[in-house]
Amino acid sequence: MLSLRVKRLLRPLLVALAAAPAFAQSPSAPLRGSGDPFRKGSVGVEIGASPMIEIWNINEEHEQVIEGTAAFWGAIRDRIAIGIEFHHAWVIQEATGAFVQGVSPMVRIKRTDRPGWNWYADTGPGVSWSDLTTPVRGTKFNYLFQAGTGFMKRVGTNSHVLIAYRFFHLSNNVREGRDHDPDLEMMGGYVGWAFSF
Repeated sequence: MLSLRVKRLLRPLLVALAAAPAFAQSPSAPLRGSGDPFRKGSVGVEIGASPMIEIWNINEEHEQVIEGTAAFWGAIRDRIAIGIEFHHAWVIQEATGAFVQGVSPMVRIKRTDRPGWNWYADTGPGVSWSDLTTPVRGTKFNYLFQAGTGFMKRVGTNSHVLIAYRFFHLSNNVREGRDHDPDLEMMGGYVGWAFSF
């Protein structure tokens, strides 16, 4: 027969184990809410803007980028969404500024399970084309890579505001020789609005 002291020690443990199934379900509860962009099967649209500056200067010029984006997203499983993002950017460079259009497949991963907000990270490669060589001495066709992390705050049943940090890379990957591959290495903030259903 167990001593009184052992029974007193085991009682809190048994209570905790009995409560474990309810505790295990609580983190997934936010995933079941309607309008959650990371709920499996949900789809959505997103628009955003991002002003960016150079991180470092490899091409001996000084550029800034003002980018507008539009994207379509779909959650392939809880916490993971894939999307296609369209870039519309104005590259402010020492020569005439250039309009850059691009497209990137993206992956976005939810990092938290909070009821009113999500912390996420996303990344993806892409391609772009522009009306002028971008940057100067570069080419009109370039490859893209971007990555970022930020927060989504629910502001309505199906809508979220996004605030994030973004890294943006543009180059032609030495496709036309090293003399014609001055790349852009940019970073900046991102503000967006997303609607999910």
